[in-house]
Amino acid sequence: MKVIECKPIQYTGNCSITFIRIDPENLQDTLSVIIKALIDLSWLSRFDQDYMKESFRQRANETITDIQRKIADCSDDKVTKEAGEYVVSELARGSLIRNMNYLDIPLSELLGMKVSGNPGFDFHSQNNDTHTVIFGEAKYNSRQSAYDSAIKQVNQFIIDKKDIKQIADLQPFCTHKALSRANSGLKGFAIAFSAKSTSSDVLIANIKEHTKFTELSKYVEIVIVAVNL
Repeated sequence: MKVIECKPIQYTGNCSITFIRIDPENLQDTLSVIIKALIDLSWLSRFDQDYMKESFRQRANETITDIQRKIADCSDDKVTKEAGEYVVSELARGSLIRNMNYLDIPLSELLGMKVSGNPGFDFHSQNNDTHTVIFGEAKYNSRQSAYDSAIKQVNQFIIDKKDIKQIADLQPFCTHKALSRANSGLKGFAIAFSAKSTSSDVLIANIKEHTKFTELSKYVEIVIVAVNL
């Protein structure tokens, strides 16, 4: 995986906006890295109680097995529809951790009871400087850049208060200050999507003109992550 762009975006208002573009390069190598990251359960050490560790371990193991099966179906040059959003989610999550020094929080599906099909945001992180929780949504489309569906899904989740509902799951990972800020509306969102050959400048211009993106700009921070898939 190679981050080929990571830059601030100028926009009206006080929202901090960052654009990141990722090139997976060798897809099979990238998929291997993703699997390695998924099976790393070192985050369980954050829990003092053994019963909490074992509960989250059982949830995560079932989901990891399911994701591994879906990724195994990918070929050398493309991902399947089922695996696509996992790839976009994990690459976007990793870019926040490595390129922006944000908090490392496991994918949402590893924390939930449901083995497959996360009912809320796909991934989360935290801006440690501003104590801002980042709620991330990933979309994959094999035919066209998927930013439209990602933006619309984020907005719908906000309407449905999916972000507020997931705060309880984030309590073991985020700071109390960040969770309190999120609950009061001071939060951020990551819009991650598969991108085709469209140039970054065109992608950014289209996203900035999107009506639903304007609604998101009232929040503290937005991170846009385009993944070349």
